[in-house]
Amino acid sequence: MTTSRWVALTLAACVALSGCNKSTPAKPGDPEVYKRITATKDCAELQREFDTASTSHDRATNQAQREWTTGYMTAADERMREVGCYR
Repeated sequence: MTTSRWVALTLAACVALSGCNKSTPAKPGDPEVYKRITATKDCAELQREFDTASTSHDRATNQAQREWTTGYMTAADERMREVGCYR
């Protein structure tokens, strides 16, 4: 392989890997929804958050909406696990 190909390959690898080095990836959707989920310890309320996101996901008309609602469902599920709702 020529030197210019190695340089191009190395630069491409650096660019591709630079996105992996972020400490906290941005969550899709409204940060206030994530704050509300994180602050909640009530299992019934967390289940409502999950159910609302699930219903919204089913009605989503574009990929961005589906990503947001999937993020909310994931956050609610993780929070339910953290506070012991699945015991």
